[in-house]
Parts: sequence; structure tokens; C-alpha cells
Amino acid sequence: MAVRVDIRLRSIEDYIKKTNRRARITTPREEMAIELYADRMIDHIKQGWPVDTGTSRDRWQYELKISTGDIRIVIENPMYYAEYVHRKGGSPEDPLWQRLVPEAFNMHKDQMLIAVRAEIDKTQRAIERKKRQGERPRAGLLDLIRNPNLADVIGGLFGVQ
Repeated sequence: MAVRVDIRLRSIEDYIKKTNRRARITTPREEMAIELYADRMIDHIKQGWPVDTGTSRDRWQYELKISTGDIRIVIENPMYYAEYVHRKGGSPEDPLWQRLVPEAFNMHKDQMLIAVRAEIDKTQRAIERKKRQGERPRAGLLDLIRNPNLADVIGGLFGVQ
């Protein structure tokens, strides 16, 4: 059976609400900071995963599930037998993923939070700067607030003014 673990990042959701005074969608730069640490989590899991052919080890993956006020990392291994993989001499009743996934998250969560908070702070400063200039930031383009030249280029391409 496949393994699927849904990790909700409430600390990041709460920090956005605190700094923005309400929930908002994450920017691509904020998502890239999360992805950096999600990649590291997957690497940690793979390093601890036993190898016979390498098939199930190589199938570990993650997906970010993000909507306004809801940020999740879904870690999964779609191999039908991944749920039963255990250490040599161990038992299928003690599946390895139940230790490795939390271990990987706990190993990287503090650094991820620091990095994502730094990106959120940059975004919030840019939002406040735009508000002071009398402009209203557009949802979905928050990452472009920090690079107005890029916003002009993309806006021109898609007819957004």
C-alpha cells in the first residue's frame, strides 16, 4: 500500500495572518523557501530507506498544497509495498516510514520556519510600501511587488495593468 503523509504548516499560516492581519496566498518566493526544505526532507527519507532494487526509495516525493490560509506539504511514496518496508530483522508492524517522515520534518522545520518567515517579512514590507504609495497589491502577483520591472513585463504580456 502507498504511503501518504499530509503535513499542515500552521506556524507559517499563523505568521502570515499575524504580519498581514489576515490570511493571504503565499508568493512563489515563499513557496520556494518551503520547497527547499521539503527537498531536504525527501533526501533525509531516501538516505534512511533500505535499498534492494532502489525502486521504492526513488519514488519518495512531495507536493505543496497551498490555498489562502492553508499550507501543506504532502509527502508520499506511491509504491504499493512502501507502507510495509522495515529494517532488516524488523517487522512490517513497525514500518520505517512512520519514523523517517516525522524525523525528517522535525530535523528541518525550525530552519524552514526561519527561511519562510524571512520571505514573508520581505513580502509584507513590499505590500506596506505599495500601500504607502497608494497602490493596492493584486492577489497572485505578490511576489512581483518586490520586482516592479518584472511585474511590468508580465503584466504587459497578459494584459494586466
